[in-house]
Amino acid sequence: MKTNLQFALNFLRRPAQNASLVPSSTSASKAMLDGIDFSAIHSIVELGPGTGVFTREILRRCAADTKVLLIEIENVYAAFLKRQFGGRVIVEHSSAHLLDVLIEKHGLEKIDLIVSGLPVALPQEIRGSFLQSIRAHTERGTQFRFFTYNPPLMRRMYRGFSIRKLSVVYRNFPPLWVYGIH
Repeated sequence: MKTNLQFALNFLRRPAQNASLVPSSTSASKAMLDGIDFSAIHSIVELGPGTGVFTREILRRCAADTKVLLIEIENVYAAFLKRQFGGRVIVEHSSAHLLDVLIEKHGLEKIDLIVSGLPVALPQEIRGSFLQSIRAHTERGTQFRFFTYNPPLMRRMYRGFSIRKLSVVYRNFPPLWVYGIH
């Protein structure tokens, strides 16, 4: 799969689901994970991994026995991720609003880190259950990392959460802001 071309086509077909014309940069993937003590991370969920830019950096930093669950709604990306990362990760072709169902399905008792590559403007029909799930996990100590191209929109969506701006990545198209909880 020519990842940049596929990414652009998916953006043109479904811009609300694929928030960018191109995958995130290596600089963005590093910024998303900077400051995390991976020696204390034993289970990770990545939401909307797309072509695996963040996944590669996660696997580079985490221990070999860390459980990594990828939840990807796009067929083409899910198949690509399975081929790309093989048995090192669990790939679920599913929606992020089923996060808790998928965690239970794979017997993951506590999630240490959730990394989100999802667009901030989630459809209304899944936004509530998604945010409720994120709140429950972060209240139990799960770290949550996400990014946005539009900080004002993000602040509205995550109203009531204790979010921290971690960095701004200008070496990305478009530039993005990285946020975290915990």
